[in-house]
Amino acid sequence: MDIYSNPQLYDSIHENYKWDLALIKTLAKKNMGAVLELASGTGRLAYPIIELGLDYTGLDSSKEFLKFANSKLGDKANFIFGDMRKFNLESTFDFIFIGFNSFLHNLTVKDAKSCLQCVLKHLNPKGKFLLSIFVPDPEFLYRDANKLYPATDFFQFENSQCRILETNDYDPGTQINKLTWYIEKNGKMDLKKYNYSMRMFYPHEMDILFQEEGFIIEDKFGNYDLCPLGQERDMQIYICRKP
Repeated sequence: MDIYSNPQLYDSIHENYKWDLALIKTLAKKNMGAVLELASGTGRLAYPIIELGLDYTGLDSSKEFLKFANSKLGDKANFIFGDMRKFNLESTFDFIFIGFNSFLHNLTVKDAKSCLQCVLKHLNPKGKFLLSIFVPDPEFLYRDANKLYPATDFFQFENSQCRILETNDYDPGTQINKLTWYIEKNGKMDLKKYNYSMRMFYPHEMDILFQEEGFIIEDKFGNYDLCPLGQERDMQIYICRKP
């Protein structure tokens, strides 16, 4: 089963994810214009931007997620069905962002380039683009493929105390990590399995991608506390603009 077919579960897992809010709100407020989020999911980051009085558009490829997001926010936001690798909204934005790891669903360099080309096309001349993804971690990627590992803290879902356990299978040739999630409910394993894949991008690859697609990198950070990107950091966060 595709993890992106169950918006209620996804929303419950990410309900307490707050660490990226401050930076995203700061950049949105600083640019004070139209905001576009790619892979907007269930709308976790939409409402904080709307609270700032800004026009928000969210694009996602899951119809189930878009329906759920619309049920929460109604006409306060503009949610659009689309693919971040190939979209044309016939408008431009002052702030565009791809939140926590969603860029990693571009499973090839070609897909990543197409996504960045679309972003550049939709970015205003003085606009800013934020992208945040994991720094690939060998200890995570090369785990025992037959062992279950905790993937989340405990959360409430369907009147149960739950957590996600996962397996992964990493292919260093394609740099694609295939993950399978299992739900533990009140200490018992659910029979459903949820699958998804992510393509790992290393910092030097991102530098090349941004340069080749015409972006200027203004800042790089290693986490949402704005520490410099370096070997000991688990995130790579980029703030970019047009030349």
